[in-house]
Amino acid sequence: MAAGKTYSSVSELYAKHASAEECDSFVKSLNSRKLAKTLFALRSKAGLTQKELAEKIGITQSKVSKIEHAQDVTLTVGDILQYCDALDLQLHVGLMPDGMTLVNQVKFHWNELQRHLEKIQEISRGDAGMEKAARDFTFEAAHNITDGLLASLGNVMPKQENEELLTVSAPSDSKELPEDCSPATLSKQLCHHEK
Repeated sequence: MAAGKTYSSVSELYAKHASAEECDSFVKSLNSRKLAKTLFALRSKAGLTQKELAEKIGITQSKVSKIEHAQDVTLTVGDILQYCDALDLQLHVGLMPDGMTLVNQVKFHWNELQRHLEKIQEISRGDAGMEKAARDFTFEAAHNITDGLLASLGNVMPKQENEELLTVSAPSDSKELPEDCSPATLSKQLCHHEK
């Protein structure tokens, strides 16, 4: 038997052999099942069979199969909530204006992040251990966010051939401890160029 051409995806096969109309129809069909495919992926990641998931929430395996193969428009919120319960997941629905730009999505998520960090601080008030944990987490989150932002900034900043290395340090006669040298005290520091 002769070996035929292999394709990396069904989409690639369609693109090669189907008409433009058939391709569009196929893509629409795939896109109409995004939520169902996500549910399937979550079940698979949890290592559960359809039967095991069904038993956890008291529905039939057939019902799980129908959910996983449904068009998104036919899924009910109740079906999704049941499915999430079986996987110990919470359902969060986010609504954003249609056509929201990426810039505005970043702003939206930043505001949500701030709201969540404030909620953590609010919940921890009155318990010294929880307040410390909330403070530590906020510092960790700030560090990770700053690292990510700086990495993104590094990707968009123009590279200069002959950049000079700039070192910021405390004067040698400074009475400040190294841990006191933060951006808040940076104005007290001296800057010099490396030779």
